[in-house]
Amino acid sequence: MMVARVVALAALAVLTVACGAGPVSIGGRVVDHRGTPIQKAEVVTLPETDVSLTNSRGFFVLRQRINDQGETEAIAAGRYTIKVRRFGFEEMAFQVDVEGGPTRVPDLIMKPRTPDIGEAAPDVTADPEREPDETSTPTLGI
Repeated sequence: MMVARVVALAALAVLTVACGAGPVSIGGRVVDHRGTPIQKAEVVTLPETDVSLTNSRGFFVLRQRINDQGETEAIAAGRYTIKVRRFGFEEMAFQVDVEGGPTRVPDLIMKPRTPDIGEAAPDVTADPEREPDETSTPTLGI
């Protein structure tokens, strides 16, 4: 009787994982209009999860978030707004409904755009003057 329960629970666990339950994640790939992967595109979500940069093949995966106590926790199922940005491309945003398990979004195709001249270099701001203290003064000769 006990063996039958263990087998039944194991079968249920395998079926649950195979049907998409388990840890929630959002993954996909970012490419340009020619299908070339875009690396270092920033992927952010609302509600907030990790911020991810695409790898050299354009892929990203979001699996966790930082809670109010500063600890990481798995992301929950629900509706997410995903924003993707990369210098030299139009920003894009879309919504995705995430259920249990991994969710793969179709390839995200970013359209190139010519940056405004002011975007090439950020505004220069003066650093505020600060009095040295024990934590900021380098000690020489030690």
